[in-house]
Amino acid sequence: MQKISGITVRNPLTVVFFVLLLYLSIIQDKQRALGNWISVALSATTTLLFRNRITAAFDNRLFQILSLAIVFVGLCCVFYICFGFPITIIRGEKRTNAGREIQKLFLNTKPAFGGTRAVLIIAAICFLFWLPYFLYEYPGIMTADSLVQYAQFAGDEPVSNHHPIIHTLLIKLFHDIAMGITGNPQIGIACYTLFQMIFMAVCCGILICHIRSRKLQIIALLFYALVPFNAVFMVTVWKDIICAGLTMLLLCCVIDLRQRQELSIRLWVHFVILSILFSLFRSNAWYAFLAWVPFLLIAVRKNIKRAVCSVAIIILVVVALKGPVMTSAGVAQPDLVESLSVPVQQIARMMVDDRKLDEEDLKLIEEVIDTTYIRELYAADFADNIKELVRAGHPEKIEENKFEYFKLWFRINAENPGTSVRAWYDLNGGYINPDVSIKVGEIDGIMNNEFGLFWDPKIGGKLVVKGKEIALKLGDFVPLYGMLWSIGTYTWLLIIATGVCIYKKRPILGKVLLLFQVGTLLIAAPVVDFRYGYGIVMTMPLWLLYNWGKETEYATAD
Repeated sequence: MQKISGITVRNPLTVVFFVLLLYLSIIQDKQRALGNWISVALSATTTLLFRNRITAAFDNRLFQILSLAIVFVGLCCVFYICFGFPITIIRGEKRTNAGREIQKLFLNTKPAFGGTRAVLIIAAICFLFWLPYFLYEYPGIMTADSLVQYAQFAGDEPVSNHHPIIHTLLIKLFHDIAMGITGNPQIGIACYTLFQMIFMAVCCGILICHIRSRKLQIIALLFYALVPFNAVFMVTVWKDIICAGLTMLLLCCVIDLRQRQELSIRLWVHFVILSILFSLFRSNAWYAFLAWVPFLLIAVRKNIKRAVCSVAIIILVVVALKGPVMTSAGVAQPDLVESLSVPVQQIARMMVDDRKLDEEDLKLIEEVIDTTYIRELYAADFADNIKELVRAGHPEKIEENKFEYFKLWFRINAENPGTSVRAWYDLNGGYINPDVSIKVGEIDGIMNNEFGLFWDPKIGGKLVVKGKEIALKLGDFVPLYGMLWSIGTYTWLLIIATGVCIYKKRPILGKVLLLFQVGTLLIAAPVVDFRYGYGIVMTMPLWLLYNWGKETEYATAD
C-alpha cells in the first residue's frame, strides 16, 4: 500500500464560502457596527503581521494579493464570530442574528428537488465538473495498490482478497471488454474510470434528492462538484471510491426504511444487495456492518420478520463468498498480520523507546521477528514496515499461539500505558484530530509499471500545470477551508450530529453505521489515509442536515 499525499486542485469555492460568511456578518443593523469594525481591524492587523508567510508560496504579485485578500476575508468572519456576537449580546439586542440568519438564508419551504429527472440532472452536473480531471489524468490515476490489482488479473500476482476481489474483477471486466474491441489496455482503464465517475455522479444525485431543503441540496451539489478532492478521487482506481458510493446508497436506503410507512419487498431487496456489496468492498465495512446489525433490528422492529430474514441472507451470502466460494476459486484471504497494525506497532514502540521487557516476553517477540533493525524500520505513523518485518519472520508463531501473544500484548501495554497510547495515537490519531490535514492527489497519472500503462493527458500546458500548483498551495493556509481535508473534522462533526439527534430524539441509525466504520479505523488502520474514511466524507451532506432546523418532507422518486 502506498501512502498518498497532496491534492490536485483547490478552487474558488473558498472565496464563495468566506464571502457568504462575511455576508452573514454585515447584514446586521448599524447598532452592530462596533463588532464589525473590531473584526476588520483585527483581521487587517493579523494579515499584515503574517503577510510574508501567507505570500511565501507565490512569486506572482497578483496571486500574492489574492491570497492576502482571501485570508483577510476569512479572518473577518472568524473574528466577527468571536467579538461581534458577544458585543451584540452585551448591548442587549435581540437574538435574531446567527441561528435565524443562517436558517433564513439556507432553509426554505419550497419542495426539494426530487425524482429521476433531478437525479440525472445532478449527476450530469457533477460529471461535467469532474470531466477536466479525467482528461488531465487520462486514463485514470493508478497507484501501487491499483497496479497490484492489475497484476492479479494479468496473471503476474497471486489472486488475493487483500484488495477486494470484487473490485479487481470489476476493473478486469472493463479491461477485457476494451481489449476485446480495441486491444488497448489504456482504453480499458479509461472505460473503468468513466464508469466510476458515472456511478458516483448518480450516487450524488440520489443522495442529494434525499435532502429535505432545496437550498441545502444546492450546497451539497457545490460540495460534490467543486471541492477538488472529490474530482481527484473520481478518477483514481481505488476500491475506496466505489465503497463510498455504496455507503451513500445504503444510507439513503436506510432513510427510506425508517421513513416510509409501507415497506415493500423491493426496498428490502435493495437493502440486501447494497449491504452485501458494502460488506465486500472493504474488510472494515463488513465488521462495522456486523456491529451495526443490533441497532438496525431495534430501529425497524415493526418489520422484524423481514429485517431478520434480510440480515440472515446478508450474513450467509457474505460468509459464503468470503469463505468456501473464494477458497474454491483460489482467492487468498488477507493474513492475520494485516489486522494487527496497532498491536505490532505498540510492541515495536516499546522496544524503540527502550521500555523494560521481561525476558520471557522478549523471547516471545524474538521468536516472531528479528529485532536487529526494528529502530531503523519503525515509523510512528506507518505500520506497514513493522508488518512486513513480522511477515519476514515467523508469523505462523502468532497464528499457532494467538492467546499467548494476546496475553503478551495485554501485559506489555498494561505495564506501559503511556507508551501504548502514544504509539496508537501517532498511528491513528489523525482520525480524531481535526488539526491533521490529509492531502490527496499529489501523484498524477499512472506509476511506472511493466504492463504498458502510462499517463496520457488530453489537456495540459503551462496554464493548467501552473494553475494546479497555485491552487494546491492556496488551500494550505486559508482559514477553515483546510479542515475539509481532515478526517478528524468529519469524525467530530459526525459525533456532534449524532449527539444532537439523540438530544432531539431523531433517528441515528445511519450515523451509527458510520461511527462503527470510524471505530474500525481507530483499532486496525495501518495509517491515517483520507480515502479510508471517504464514505463518511461523501455522506456528510446527508447526515449533517439534522442540525439545520425543522425538515420538510423527503423528495420522492418518480
